[in-house]
Amino acid sequence: MSQTQKNPTSKPAAKPAAKPASKVAGKTESTTPRRRQGLGATLAGSLVAGMQEHQAAIEEAGDSQTMVWTARPIDLTSIDPNPYQPRIRFIGIEELAQLIDEQGLQQPITVRPYGNRYQIVSGERRVRAHRHLGKTVILAHVKNITEEEMSALALAENLGREDLTDFELARSLLKHKSKFGSSVGTHAEFGLTKTVYYRLMAFENLPEAVNTLLEKKPELISGLTAENTVKVIKKRVEEGIEADLIHKALISIVQKAITSNTPLKNLASTLESKFNQSGLKITPQAIESNGVTMGQVKTTKTHFELKLKRTSFTEEQLKQIEEFVKNLKTA
Repeated sequence: MSQTQKNPTSKPAAKPAAKPASKVAGKTESTTPRRRQGLGATLAGSLVAGMQEHQAAIEEAGDSQTMVWTARPIDLTSIDPNPYQPRIRFIGIEELAQLIDEQGLQQPITVRPYGNRYQIVSGERRVRAHRHLGKTVILAHVKNITEEEMSALALAENLGREDLTDFELARSLLKHKSKFGSSVGTHAEFGLTKTVYYRLMAFENLPEAVNTLLEKKPELISGLTAENTVKVIKKRVEEGIEADLIHKALISIVQKAITSNTPLKNLASTLESKFNQSGLKITPQAIESNGVTMGQVKTTKTHFELKLKRTSFTEEQLKQIEEFVKNLKTA
């Protein structure tokens, strides 16, 4: 009998032995993320604790069928993705599908009821693999959890995965913070070092258009690259460069890398190089009175440059301006 046809009321052993994960090309079907303190315990703790309590109740109940907690086959057409799934890319689906086809599903997915449908709590790669195989049902545990718990569990499961890009992780962290507010917010609560946390938060300070482009190629920019790029933008703005001009230059670089499918190295240096080569300069601001331009002012990091048209002022007025500036220093 196939795993998708198992009797959902069949009684599990009191203490079932853990099944070893099958290997494919040196990898296991279920890649266990590196263990992290913080997020998993803080946010997903209620979910994890609930599962443990339920399993303990099963063991204590013994033969009682009413307490059996087991997976059941669910129609794939009634299952929707996790809206808080950190992953944009899903790698190795064909390999996983082959493994499941040969050896069966080693670990059921977890879903939560959502209206008359279900949302994936964990196991989206397994769902995609089943669909790839043309299967119609998948074994799933059904768990009543909140949206916050679902988001937290998705983060907890993926924080330690090496194939999750910095952009995907930052995107998910920011979405969780935005949606659920002050229950999270420090690097310790996320189980991250302060350095890693603030590097990830740098994505929030990149132009929105750049983050939209990264949705297509999330591996293009690391957290360190995002942090260094934000520093360059801030530095140039302080020097008097219009932020819009810098953003346009940055978007152009990222767009070109995605279109040509080439790696993007040293983005911060490339941005400064493009900026210098393109001759972008600080734009002076006009000084006007009653619609008449009398001069211009330009502010850089080291200078405040004021240029006035001689024809707009008398010699006496120009001397008064000069004396006014001198008196400002001694005032």
